[in-house]
Amino acid sequence: MGRSGPVSNNEGFARCPEIAVVGVGNVLLSDDGAGVHLVHRLAERIDDSDVAIVDAGTVPELFLLADERIKKLIFVDAARGGGLPGSIYRFTLDDLEASSGLPVSLHDLTLLDNLRLSELLGRRPESVIIIGIEPATTDFGIQLSLEVEEALPKAIELVLKEIEEFSKQSTEVK
Repeated sequence: MGRSGPVSNNEGFARCPEIAVVGVGNVLLSDDGAGVHLVHRLAERIDDSDVAIVDAGTVPELFLLADERIKKLIFVDAARGGGLPGSIYRFTLDDLEASSGLPVSLHDLTLLDNLRLSELLGRRPESVIIIGIEPATTDFGIQLSLEVEEALPKAIELVLKEIEEFSKQSTEVK
């Protein structure tokens, strides 16, 4: 789980999927690594060439390397929203742009800037979703808190729902 870079359900972005799930976080800082832990567990459940699962570690801008044909981008990260530890948040890019005061991510400064950069480069996906999990602690440690550990299955289901809904829409359009 400590490696960074793509987890290999389909060799990251190499096969030009339509959907990318990007886990962000530092696994050495307890719950800050929630996004990375989530994508590794998600990779065990998904075997779909239309979905790239990427462990971006502490480099959320890694998604800029994605093929411009990515249509949906789902980020998963720790997010401070003021809720109880383990609370799960869902934001769209419009939510982020509408209110700079919204809690997004412990890495939100570079995330929003990089999403804007991707738009300037003509590589912004049609849909960008951020799934955040409220951390209990971001102290040094490689274990997730009990609250975040218990929230991961629900967050995984939310990501799977996002994938399923987008896949249905994409199939209906084709």
